[in-house]
Amino acid sequence: MGLNSPGTSSETKKMLEREETTNEAQDRISQLPDAILCHMLSLLPTKLAAQTGILSKRWRDVWLSIPALEFQMHLRANYEGDMTAFDSFAKPKIESFTNFLDRLFAIRDTSSIKKFRLVFDHQVDSRCLNNWLSALHNIQELDLELLVQREFPWSPLADKLLEILKLSCISLPNIPSSVFFPRLKVLHLHSATYVDDASVEKLLSSCPVLEDLQISRWEWDNVRNFVITVPSLKRLTLDFTTHETNLYDDDHYEDGVEYKLIITAPNLEYLSLTDYMSDSIQVNSMARVTESHLSVCKILECDNRTVEQISNYESNVREIFRSIPNVKHLTIGDFTTNSLSESLDSRLPVFQNLVHLEISFQHVNGAILLPKLLKISPKLESLILPRGIISQILFSFISEENQFKPPQDVPECLLLSLKNVEIRHITGRVEEEVQLLIYLLENARVLEKITIWYEEYYVSGGPMDTNNYPTVRRMEDRLSFTDELMNCTRGSAACQLDIQMPELQL
Repeated sequence: MGLNSPGTSSETKKMLEREETTNEAQDRISQLPDAILCHMLSLLPTKLAAQTGILSKRWRDVWLSIPALEFQMHLRANYEGDMTAFDSFAKPKIESFTNFLDRLFAIRDTSSIKKFRLVFDHQVDSRCLNNWLSALHNIQELDLELLVQREFPWSPLADKLLEILKLSCISLPNIPSSVFFPRLKVLHLHSATYVDDASVEKLLSSCPVLEDLQISRWEWDNVRNFVITVPSLKRLTLDFTTHETNLYDDDHYEDGVEYKLIITAPNLEYLSLTDYMSDSIQVNSMARVTESHLSVCKILECDNRTVEQISNYESNVREIFRSIPNVKHLTIGDFTTNSLSESLDSRLPVFQNLVHLEISFQHVNGAILLPKLLKISPKLESLILPRGIISQILFSFISEENQFKPPQDVPECLLLSLKNVEIRHITGRVEEEVQLLIYLLENARVLEKITIWYEEYYVSGGPMDTNNYPTVRRMEDRLSFTDELMNCTRGSAACQLDIQMPELQL
């Protein structure tokens, strides 16, 4: 019956029109070239892409040609039973998953696969993994996160066109001399385990055009001297946060056991270094670095280092800063200033290009250190203090000689360039905090905005509570702090003072 046939109601006509319109739209999509359909499906998780095969005969095999495959299996996260029975629970699922991948690689053209990602929280059969990798003839991006994987097969990667390689939670054997990565530009190694120090150097030397290197060390990985020598490197991100219980016997610092980090990357442009485990950090000049995030400190619960060891480490930290004289954006993380407090203005370079500085004052008096930092940052435009000016644990221990004293010469950045300041965790009840804020407001001649996040904290009695810090007193302190800043002389008439107050808890 056509749309204009006698006896067809208006509602039926509308329904048929909608159905016809929908069918036409579906037909138009189905008529698109395979290349476009594959691109569309590659934007979906592989599991969803495979499900489009039930739509029609036209769609049945399209997903088999998508260039990017991603599979994730989280057996442990989804298991709620007794762990003693986990293997019985996991075995059939693992067999089903590996059989599926075996069949997939057998029936599709693997030469069209450009990207392959596999996340698996159980041991993968080494034969299966070897076969899968061997089938990826033209792979460009390989991302494997294989928890408890005991050994990784390098050989199937020989002569590949790899440009991106990401390996997580994998035990890496020595890379054979036959394996070489002439096109590899991105290498990420997260919580991997190596054979020894030399195996790391050998792996990096097999990547002659490497530009982006990320390494995370969260557990003991058999490496004491981590040497990174990559002349082509442009971005380096290191997260060395292995806890001391994984580094030393008997849960304490062992004399004679040292962990070293050595970096030679003369063309580096970006450096992010978080290192709480190295006893010695040696860096060569990285004059091209324009952005850096530094959080370095030898953290030990029981610190048995000698005075000489501590002095040498502080010298290493200063050398890191000297190696990046042209940095434009600098973030100095927790504890780093502990190793710089005595030498900020005397043995550090003047950062002539620095325009953005973010610094966390942890266990140090920022009111003393900040003016020194401003002095060596003559072009600074933006200043952020995410942890405030003075660490709260120091509120009751500021001696007279460590109190804030306005410098005789106003730093150049305050006179000519500083436009934005953001400071969090300000209590308003420590005189050094207020004095420094007033100093900034009075001397920053081109400041456009200063934002302060006020935080209530009972200085002499620990964290604020209603008994030690009653509501009336809190209201009075808020008003006093606000009035003192609002009424002080400002060096910049255009400066906007924004004080963010938390909701008053009654």
